[in-house]
Amino acid sequence: MTADPAAAKASIAVRRAARDRALQLFYAYEQNKYQDDGRLLPSDDEPVSEAVETQAAEWFSGFIVNRVPIDAAIDKRLTNWTIHRLAAVDRNILRLGAFEILYDTVTPPKVAINEAVEMAKRFGSEDKTAKLVNAVLDRLAKDHPR
Repeated sequence: MTADPAAAKASIAVRRAARDRALQLFYAYEQNKYQDDGRLLPSDDEPVSEAVETQAAEWFSGFIVNRVPIDAAIDKRLTNWTIHRLAAVDRNILRLGAFEILYDTVTPPKVAINEAVEMAKRFGSEDKTAKLVNAVLDRLAKDHPR
């Protein structure tokens, strides 16, 4: 039985859009002092599909439960730096990538790393952010093989 290429592309697009949405949630959650008051994203935000919203919410709820070990795992792999000294957007890109590597059994670690690097290129605070994200998440994936 062969996989449907159109369905595979649609699934990739949904997960990519869900990562963008999850990053918004992670960032808003941090800015709201780690409180989910149900109003983390503006109501006039671009509408997203139910599949995107569901996947983003799944990653977000998993992150809430596992934030402390995720932050510790990232912090352990930073060289001469700490997670709390990173720019908020960079920190949350790393958190999403680390969550996928550590807790999402669907996403292969190489895909999680690549997607986080691409997010860092688009949203990162500096040109070097993508390299930092790649290095930290690569170390994390090597230390936690599936």
